[in-house]
Formats: sequence, C-alpha cells, structure tokens
Amino acid sequence: MKIYLQSLLTLFYSKISLLHSTLGLGALLLGFNFPIFSQSQVRTDAENQHITVFLNRAQIDARIKTSVQSGTTKLIIGNIATTADPNSIQIGGKGEVVIMGVKFKQNYLGNKKRSVLEDSLKITKSELEVVDVLVKVAENERSMLMANSNVKNEKDGVTPEDLKEMMDFFRTKLTEIGTRQMQLVRQSKDLQDKINCFQQQLNSQGTNVNQPAGEIELTVTAKANAIIELNLTYIANGAGWSPIYDIRAKDIKSNIDLAYRANVFQNTGIDWKNVKLTLSTANPAEGGTKPELSAQFVNIYEPILMLNKNSRAMKFEAPQAMAMDAAPLQEVSTTAAFVNTVQTTLAVNFDIAIPYNINSGGNAEMVDIQNHSLRSNYKYYTVPKFDKDAFLTAIITDWEKYNLLPGTANVYFEGTFVGTTDIAGGEAKDTLLISMGRDKKIISKREVVEEFKSRKNVGSNIRESFGYRITLRNIKNEPISIVMEDQVPISQDSRIEVELEDAKGADFNRETGKLTWNLTLQPLENKEILLKYNVKYPKGKNIQGL
Repeated sequence: MKIYLQSLLTLFYSKISLLHSTLGLGALLLGFNFPIFSQSQVRTDAENQHITVFLNRAQIDARIKTSVQSGTTKLIIGNIATTADPNSIQIGGKGEVVIMGVKFKQNYLGNKKRSVLEDSLKITKSELEVVDVLVKVAENERSMLMANSNVKNEKDGVTPEDLKEMMDFFRTKLTEIGTRQMQLVRQSKDLQDKINCFQQQLNSQGTNVNQPAGEIELTVTAKANAIIELNLTYIANGAGWSPIYDIRAKDIKSNIDLAYRANVFQNTGIDWKNVKLTLSTANPAEGGTKPELSAQFVNIYEPILMLNKNSRAMKFEAPQAMAMDAAPLQEVSTTAAFVNTVQTTLAVNFDIAIPYNINSGGNAEMVDIQNHSLRSNYKYYTVPKFDKDAFLTAIITDWEKYNLLPGTANVYFEGTFVGTTDIAGGEAKDTLLISMGRDKKIISKREVVEEFKSRKNVGSNIRESFGYRITLRNIKNEPISIVMEDQVPISQDSRIEVELEDAKGADFNRETGKLTWNLTLQPLENKEILLKYNVKYPKGKNIQGL
C-alpha cells in the first residue's frame, strides 16, 4: 500500500512540476521584450533642458545628441509630450546632415510608465495564479492521502509494525502538506497585496498611464557618418500654473508678509526631471489675432405682445443682453533672491534658479516665486444690514507696482488661519483691500424704529417712511477705526421718489444709494446712529425692492 501511494504521489508531483514550469515560463515571457531592428532607423530620447510654463500650456526646449550613418535615416525621438502641438515643432542644431522631414506621431506601445506598471501587474497576477493552483494541488493531495487512510485489522494482513510505519508515513506527509499550504497562503496574500498596490498606483495616475507615448520622426540624410546635436522646441497642452498667495500679519501695527506661489501642474505624458523652470504670465490659449470690427446696425425695437394663457395681462419680451469678455490678466514684475524676473513686451517671466522635478499626472507642484513685505493700514468694516460682525481689512495703497495676478489667498492673522480671500481681482483701483477675518469684539446691531415707520396718503400718492437705529460697540481695550456701510433704495422710475431724511455724518453716493460712515470708537464705547428715509409712489402700485 505504501509503495502504491508513493507511486501515485510521485506521478502527481511530476505533473505539477510540469505545470509549474509551464506557468513560470509564461510569466517570464510576459516580462520579455523582443528588440526590433531596422537598418535605417535610429532611436534616441530627447533630453528636456528648459520648460516655460504659461498660464495655459507649456513650451518645452530639449536637446538631442546622436550619430547617423551615411544615407537616409529615420531618427525616432522619444520622451516627447503626448500632448505636443505638431504645428509648433521647431528643430535646428549642428551636424553634417540635411533635414528632409519632421512628423509627430503617437506610439501606443511606447508608454514606458504604462508598460512598466501594467507588465508588473500582469506578472504578479500570473504568479498569483501559479500559487493558487499549488494551493489546490496541496488540498487535493491531502484529500487523496486521507482517502487511503482506512487501515484494516490483522486478518487483512496488517501487522502492528505495518500500522506504525503507515502512521509515521501519514504524519510526515500531512505535516509536509500543511506546512506547504501555510507558506502558499502567505505567499498568496503577499502577491494580492502587491497587486492591490500596483492597481492603486495605476488608478492614482488617472488617464495619464493610458496615454500613448509621443514621438517625433525626423528624416535626415547625410553624405557620410555624422554626429548631430539638435535643439528641439515645441508647445505642449495639458500644463499650466495658477497663482496662490499666503498673507500673514502679526498684528494691526505690522506690515503684511505676502508669499507669492505658483501651483504648477502638467499632464503631458512625460515626467519633467531636473529641468530649468520658467513661469510666464502669457496665455497662448487666448490667441494673438487682432479683432476686426464689422458694421454695427441700429433700428427701432418693436416689442412683441404676448398673451399669457392664464390671464388677459400682456407682457413684453426683450432680447437677451450679450455678455462682455473678461478683462485680460495683469502682468507681474519684481525680483526675489531665488527668482530672476524678466519683463518682456507681452508678459513677465519668472526664471526659477533651482531645478525642478514635476511628474506627469501627479499632484500639482507648489513653486515659490516671490516674497513681499507690504506697508498696510488697518480698518474695520461692518455692514449691520447683513452681518452683526465687524471685518478687519488691510488697506494697501501702492499694491499696483507688484502687478499681482488674480488668485486665492490664505490669510493668517496673529499666527492663526482665519480663512481665504480673493486678491487682485483685475480691476484698476488705487487701493487693495484684503479681508483679514471677523472680529467678535466689535458688535453691531440694526433694528427697526417703529415710531419712524409710517404710511400716509398724499394726494394721489403714498408716502412711506422707514427708520433704523444702528448701534456699534467696541469691547476692545484699544481705539479702532471702523467703516460702517448701509443703503437706501434707488428709484428706476420717475414716479417713485426716494428722500434721505436722516443719516448724520454719512457720505452718500446718490448713484448707488450707498451710505458710508468713517468712525472712531474708543475702548468700551457705544455709538448710536439713526437712518431715516421716505419713499413716495402712486397709489395702487406694487413697489418692488422696499
């Protein structure tokens, strides 16, 4: 019986070994790349030297150094952005060759990042399949062994010595199989963890991994063997930068420290390794063609009367107004210790002295550009009509010389993050106001004064009066300057008249209806302000906006 079992196991092992070697060979073949040879073809990679990142897109300057034989050669240049604009490719340099043609193409088999990750994933999955098969083999081996474990008594020719020998045999084999199963289960778990890591890496890189590789096919001819050094320049989509600021103030007596940074992103399909970086305020996506004026026609607008299905009332349908284009972005200038700022005719360039590595498809890279110390005056603003809190603002009067681009700023005051604000909205103003956050120690209150509120008939009109009491309180231990804002309605109909009756000490803008008080509050001081106005309109008319 023992000999019979050993024969079965030997046959079983030989079949499994053949299966293992076959699968192992398959896994090996998955990772093997067969070279392709071409007599008139030379492959080389472009070495990226300098990258200029615009607000939208990037210009890549690269170098190629290689040798060609006499005759016509197709030079296949790799490490080219997948998003390259074929019309922007420029090639020049040195060497005894004549350039016959330039063509950009995409190689769907040449994405090294994709091939490395996906091939590693395939190989690991194949290894896991082998381990899973061996786990099943061990389980079947154990089942076969247990199926033959029924030992009969001495009448069937089994002696105690035979029984002891069989028990030793089963113990040895079961221990061996169990140990092998535990090792295979651990190996299976390790391989599954490895597969999960590869899959997560693929997912984290998004569609970038599935991009084809960019290549430039350069056809050259040479009378003799030659060494050539080429300079390559082209524009790539899928890259850009946006400004972001950090604003820090120690207290209301100190200057504002402004850190100017750039959020640089790129999804060009190639990694930028140790390249010189320049950030430019230019935006090639806007185009540089001068707009042309066409004839502007005018005529009388005749409104179309449309009957409401649910009533006899008539209404006018007016044409929709056309939205105006946004103002162009402003330029940036000034210098910092690690950045050389160059003012060109159409833009400003920040030449970064430190080489950068920015991976394609990865997280945006934060690049420091400049640091400024801004002389600031501080004031509090409050609009009790909408919010009871006061807002501390920093007022910068000479900010235009920095020409900051529109962006978001993280605000830190007295060592604490207080929120975000918008900076440099693109409008030409003398002063820049930066909100530094709320101050709960300045309290405002706006309430209706019932004794001022009335509604009277005046001939064929209605005269309606409104009154509000606004209270400000400073519970700080120091005096403050505060600007309080409120408003009165503006009439858009000659039949409606608005009269400001009482707003002592306020500057009144009649075009916008805005009221502004510039006040000083001493420590623990309360100040009360009255606002009264009247609105007169025809009887029987419903007035909107009151």
